[in-house]
Amino acid sequence: MGRPWRGLVASLLVGGCAVPPEAGFPDVATAIEERTGLRIQWNRGSEADAAVEASVHQMLAGDLTAAQAVQIALLENPMLQAAYEELMVAQADVVQAGLLRNPTFSGHLGLPVPASSGTLGYGFGVELDFLDLLLLPARKRLAEAEHEAAKLRVGNEVLVLAHAVRVAYYTLQGAAQIAAMRRTVLEAAEASASLARRQHEAGNISELDLASEEGLAEAVRLDVARSEADIVGARERLTRLMGVQGPSARFTLAPALADLPADDPPLEHLESLAIQRRLDVGAARAERTASWRALVMAKDYRFVGGASVGASVERDPEGHTVAGPSASVELPLFDAKQAAVARLEARFRQANQRLAARSLDATSEIREAWGHLAFARSVVTRYRTTVIPLRERIVALSQQHHDAMLLGVYQLLLAKQAEVSTYREYIEAVRDYWIGRSELERALGGRLGPPSPR
Repeated sequence: MGRPWRGLVASLLVGGCAVPPEAGFPDVATAIEERTGLRIQWNRGSEADAAVEASVHQMLAGDLTAAQAVQIALLENPMLQAAYEELMVAQADVVQAGLLRNPTFSGHLGLPVPASSGTLGYGFGVELDFLDLLLLPARKRLAEAEHEAAKLRVGNEVLVLAHAVRVAYYTLQGAAQIAAMRRTVLEAAEASASLARRQHEAGNISELDLASEEGLAEAVRLDVARSEADIVGARERLTRLMGVQGPSARFTLAPALADLPADDPPLEHLESLAIQRRLDVGAARAERTASWRALVMAKDYRFVGGASVGASVERDPEGHTVAGPSASVELPLFDAKQAAVARLEARFRQANQRLAARSLDATSEIREAWGHLAFARSVVTRYRTTVIPLRERIVALSQQHHDAMLLGVYQLLLAKQAEVSTYREYIEAVRDYWIGRSELERALGGRLGPPSPR
């Protein structure tokens, strides 16, 4: 065999069996960027990984926005990196499905009995599974469908993580603002208790009034302690989701929750858009395709058992040598693949029902999330237009009555504490709005688009 032919054979045997290192990851990255505007990176020790680390450190150097927190998680979260390996597993299955089984070599010796009665006989042969060659195209199409489903499942994991990071971010940001508000309330409560102690020492108030003021201060102090604990828990959850540790875990957030956008998207067309965009629905659709291809392959070859072709050479003890082709066929007398077909039919029906369930979940979750978002906006609007102005008016009137010696200082302090508590509730309402908007994006399978500023 000449050198050109040897090179061609070598490339078919070695290069044709190689598993593509990308394993479909660019397809996942494109789908994620289309839906979130963010990038993902499969960390495998390349030069690009070093650039990713530099960009992560740059983002951590300032106050993190919600989008930056999600971006860091998509680049650093170790469970997400583990999920990317599923792409390589599925890609390896595609390559394996396109390979023929190795040929089988067999040999035997014929020993004369008794030993002095003749010479040694021998034979050898090689066989190749012929049915394996027939099934190769169908088997490869099945593996490709399963690979497509794996890409969609991994993409959905990315979107689920992005949603969890946004919720954790808004929870931490809200907890920090609430803690600041409660510290303000504590300052007012401590001032009131300090005044009460001085008045009690002067004999101007009773023991009961003093105890009431000190009890109020202690209750607020416990609220502050709970807020600090909430911050610790929320911060650690965000840290885990972002996949940062060590000095990188000492990140800071933007100081306040963003104001609400001017409007929210209407419900119309969101349901149908979710069916098109949600990757878990796409994964269920791809799994149904794979189940159908497996069923078709089983039905097409249910009456064809094992079949192999080959060649053999045999030398008998008398010294005669014979050579020729050989073939073997499995007779499906007892097993006509009826159990395998029934199992695959059940799998296909199961895949159909799962797709229907995913589609039903998508449309229902859109309506639910949109309803929660609309309610959250109405609560924020109510606080902004009615509740907060009313509390501010009460404090202003209380101050006027106090200046006119018609209202005591404790009543004035209580009015101010109620005002601060209203601000805290307003912060919680804004936090719930942004969490609700993130939930709607999760239900939609991607971002709603940049919110229009108010």
